[in-house]
Amino acid sequence: MRTDDLIAVLTKQPEPVRPCAVLRDLLMGTVIGLAAATTLMLLTLGLRPDLAHELLGAPFLMKFGYTLAIACVAVRIVERSGRPGSNSNGLVGLLALPVLAIVSLASWQLIQPGADRLLLLVGHTAPVCTVLIGYLSIPLLVATFRVLRSLAPTRLVQAGAAAGLLSGSAAATIYALHCPEISAPFVAIWYSAGVCLSTAVGALLGPWALRW
Repeated sequence: MRTDDLIAVLTKQPEPVRPCAVLRDLLMGTVIGLAAATTLMLLTLGLRPDLAHELLGAPFLMKFGYTLAIACVAVRIVERSGRPGSNSNGLVGLLALPVLAIVSLASWQLIQPGADRLLLLVGHTAPVCTVLIGYLSIPLLVATFRVLRSLAPTRLVQAGAAAGLLSGSAAATIYALHCPEISAPFVAIWYSAGVCLSTAVGALLGPWALRW
């Protein structure tokens, strides 16, 4: 390439990025990851047998809504993590709302007269719940990292943690379709632990997987 041609290319007015292009790409990646995680759940775990009956019940909506609310906030956190100089502190504060809601409901259930507190806390699947949520988060984490790598994250630990938060909360939402547990204390402890596990894995992998 001649010097004049190179100068012309370098001085050419760049085309503006389409509005919401980053969010669109992130949502597309999340949808792909959700499809993969849902397929994985169906093939290896299966749906709970009474899902059709419980789908609109308050206990199911409670745990489904808790993790879905975290996932919705996490999408915006991941989006901002891919933009140099963006601050997501305000969005992180929003995560306290679903957490406070589930902790309040869990506390109310635990203080009810005659409540079987041990059953409410550990249910029947506590040993596997957190691990299975982490397991289902793997395809989501891969998809989210692929989107972030196409952006320009500068705080790689933070971006990785955000990707893990989105992946874990989305995986927990999918896991609710399989999980028979219905108590708020169980969800507050073990679902949250699964989300935290994925977040920690994302933070550890971020500096390596998102390096550019």
